[in-house]
Amino acid sequence: MSTKEAAAAALTKPPHVSERLKRKREKAKAMKDGEWTQCMFKLERKNRFCNVARVEGSLYCGNHVVDDEGVVSQKTKKYKQELCKRVPCTLDPTHTVYLFDLKKHLVICNKLKEAEVMRSLPFYTANINSGTHAATGTSDPSTTVQDDTSATDEHSGPSSDKQASLFQTLAGLDFNTFAAKIDAAFDKHVPVIPTQTLDHAACNTLLQQKQAAGANHSILRHIQQQASILGHMESKKLLRSDCVYVELGAGRAMLSLALTQMYPSSPFVLIDRAGSRGKADQYIALDNKCTRAKIDIRHLNLAKMDQVAHQPLVCLSKHLCGVATDLSLRALANPLPAGPSDDATEAPTGHPQKMSSHLVGLAI
Repeated sequence: MSTKEAAAAALTKPPHVSERLKRKREKAKAMKDGEWTQCMFKLERKNRFCNVARVEGSLYCGNHVVDDEGVVSQKTKKYKQELCKRVPCTLDPTHTVYLFDLKKHLVICNKLKEAEVMRSLPFYTANINSGTHAATGTSDPSTTVQDDTSATDEHSGPSSDKQASLFQTLAGLDFNTFAAKIDAAFDKHVPVIPTQTLDHAACNTLLQQKQAAGANHSILRHIQQQASILGHMESKKLLRSDCVYVELGAGRAMLSLALTQMYPSSPFVLIDRAGSRGKADQYIALDNKCTRAKIDIRHLNLAKMDQVAHQPLVCLSKHLCGVATDLSLRALANPLPAGPSDDATEAPTGHPQKMSSHLVGLAI
């Protein structure tokens, strides 16, 4: 092949590329000449019109049809009413879906799949750490209903109707008076809680690096909190190389990451009910001794978890909400595999959510 032929071959575009460019030119010409037959909604970022087909009697597709558009088609009006209305997913109210698509969504919702995976875990026992049995006056978690097949029960978020009712009730409250009553009761019944901030060598290097890099106060505060938690654990002699460490509500597992600087050979179990970006799992422990379990703490049966069966167990957590703190205490109070020592250190969040049915003080 000559040099000219080789150059020509190099400039020849593959068939699929040529077809794509041809379609693109045809669309551009149609837009310019006013012959565009698809949705007329302008996508400013892409500098083109939407390529979805129009609904009957409208210049726009179902996604972009507007309420005040002068259309005569009853079908289009129905599309507008349904497509423009979004409702909370009944499985997980933290996200919304179009009303017309709700039934289909409930079959494929990721939360439903996650709940099914969670129920298949060997250490899953429905509601074992919930406060249901406390409310009935018994401290035996085995009396809790075990057959929990409702997907909606896997998520603690209230329904939209319940939220609306709650907001309506709260709107009628005098919060200043209510807050004053809480403060008065707290001052009367709760003694002064001393604050003791400690340091720990496992966090010193990271703290110095972040300070040198000019990290903001929020980042430095989290490292200092981790150092104080580990410092208190060390003062109580909870840190040893022969233990298995279980972090509850692990998130990115930065607390375990700090601890693994001292005990790289110790196994770590990370418990969290939701996924998290930027996880530190791959840097925690050696020889694949780091296990992450995606499960709600209220269903966590530590007695059935093989990873904690043969070593002393130490649980730790940072920023659990109020309910999760009670659930985790109940998880530790339930029968555990026999071991020389079972200890826990928890640092609840400063903005706890509480439910009377889950208070551990009612049963333990």
